[in-house]
Amino acid sequence: GFKISDISFGAGSLTEPALLDKALKMGVNYIDTAEHYTRGNSERAVGEALKNHDRSKIFLTTKININVVVRNAPQSKEQIKTRFMQSLERLQTDYADCLMMHMTPTLEEIKHEGFHEAYKELKSDGKVKFFGLSNHGRENSHAGATEATMESVVMGAAEDGRFDVALFVYNFLQKEQGEKILRKCKEKNMGTTLMKMNPINSYNIFVKQNENIKGMIERGRDLPEFYTTEFPKIQKGWEERIKEADAFKEKYSISTDDEIRDAAIKYCLTNQDVHAVCPTPHNFDELKAFVSLSGKELTETEGSMLKDYETSFGMYYCRHACGICHSACPKNVPVNTIMRYNHYFEAQGREKHGMQHYANLQTPNAENCSKCSGYCEKMCPYGVPVQNLLIKAHNNLSLA
Repeated sequence: GFKISDISFGAGSLTEPALLDKALKMGVNYIDTAEHYTRGNSERAVGEALKNHDRSKIFLTTKININVVVRNAPQSKEQIKTRFMQSLERLQTDYADCLMMHMTPTLEEIKHEGFHEAYKELKSDGKVKFFGLSNHGRENSHAGATEATMESVVMGAAEDGRFDVALFVYNFLQKEQGEKILRKCKEKNMGTTLMKMNPINSYNIFVKQNENIKGMIERGRDLPEFYTTEFPKIQKGWEERIKEADAFKEKYSISTDDEIRDAAIKYCLTNQDVHAVCPTPHNFDELKAFVSLSGKELTETEGSMLKDYETSFGMYYCRHACGICHSACPKNVPVNTIMRYNHYFEAQGREKHGMQHYANLQTPNAENCSKCSGYCEKMCPYGVPVQNLLIKAHNNLSLA
């Protein structure tokens, strides 16, 4: 029964309370954070911002990551309760409106009885009101991980019947799984919030990177073997893509990437089964832009633009939460995970965040991809040049 704003606040990179304080003053009333975001500083910043507002009018979600299969060390009920109470301390509040299982990777984990028992007791004590989960596909960042698809996990949680809210991926290029999940959540009366609504990488970063590499090669810099042997093979394709993007921008009179981003978010809001989108503003200008989209309809021109983008450039987007090609890789490179980290780097402006996650991979990384036969590309049903994108991701995330 809680009425939330259709534009919510993703606090994944929040460290400054003033940014959230401004969002709340602008009418945003749904906050999404987690215990490990910016090493707990996100929750601390949220707590500082909440001091200036009526807590009863704000819906606050925080998340706890257990990853039973990955860590092979199930968390007990008491451990989960302790971690949640530490979150409340950082948030400087007596309760959270929703507690989520974070990045829930397996069907087994949604049945984690320690977590469910912890939630029951916390709810009985008035410390939390609702229960949920988040999922953006296979994590595959640890050796031996055997995660399930986003669709199977979130729909499994809906069928389980003990979950009230779900946070997952849906956008105009990644529709199939998301629309199935949205229908199931509606059937089970679950709240839905979205992440990664904008599947478009930053055009400007792409152009700058291409120019920098060309310049280094022309100046005869002492570069890794990749730049003298592999990069020239794919450079022509990159440059053709840049020309195509220039023509696309001219066709729709697009001056910045933000115009496509805004259309992508409005596309998600057009779906009546979506309750809120959860963008992550990094500054006041982005916050103002996101909030301005509240209640806005996708125009006919914007709809045509997104369809044209899907036809012309959809093959360059490695679908979040897909994972179809992962089993084909002989080196066990976690394709979807690496491409998600690169999305943080290119599309969300969270370069350090993406690089840190990539450096912490406990599985083989995309350094293995430059001399591979492209098994992932052969498996991709969307025609994505996965191998080339992985090579570019490795260059971004490792500062090779």
